[in-house]
Amino acid sequence: MLLYFKPTKKERDINVALEIVSELFASKVGKLLDLPIPEVFLIKYREETGLLMDYLPDKASKENINNLDKIKISLAFEEWILNIDLKEDHILSKNGKGFIIDHGHALSAWKPLYYIIQIIDKKVSRFSLWATEDDFKDGIELLSSIDNNTIASILKQSFSEVAETNFCKLFTKQIIDEQIELNLKILEKRLEYLKSGKILLTYEYR
Repeated sequence: MLLYFKPTKKERDINVALEIVSELFASKVGKLLDLPIPEVFLIKYREETGLLMDYLPDKASKENINNLDKIKISLAFEEWILNIDLKEDHILSKNGKGFIIDHGHALSAWKPLYYIIQIIDKKVSRFSLWATEDDFKDGIELLSSIDNNTIASILKQSFSEVAETNFCKLFTKQIIDEQIELNLKILEKRLEYLKSGKILLTYEYR
């Protein structure tokens, strides 16, 4: 099995740590919901901290993957976590199975508060994952099956894993506590908007 190691960015920026939290959270919840998101692991390799994941060699298309239905219902998940970087180039495949990669710009990562407020109730993804309105509704129903305590536990675990590596000295306990609170609010509000149909009505399917 070929693996891929993605080192963390070198910038002294809290968003670098938040990016890794977003990757871990998306991976953990994706696994829980059986969505096509690769498992990622935060490790130290040759004095570098980074994410280890399966190597995905091919670009995916709806014609060459055998789990298209799973990809389609993932659209609601990508909208829920506020993934502003979802695009067609981020759908890769291996042995005929498609995966959605690169969740480092989800949740609060790389987003100032004013920007989060601007987009919290809007469609944010740039690619529809070939989904229909029914696929989107199925994805919302799947998200609704997770209870708030589970979401909070996975989010806190993701923050804890990043904090334990100590690769970002600016990632203090105060910052972590503030960001956990903010991201729980983001997830709560996004699910509320998804269920209400507000985001659904503004989505252009293709």
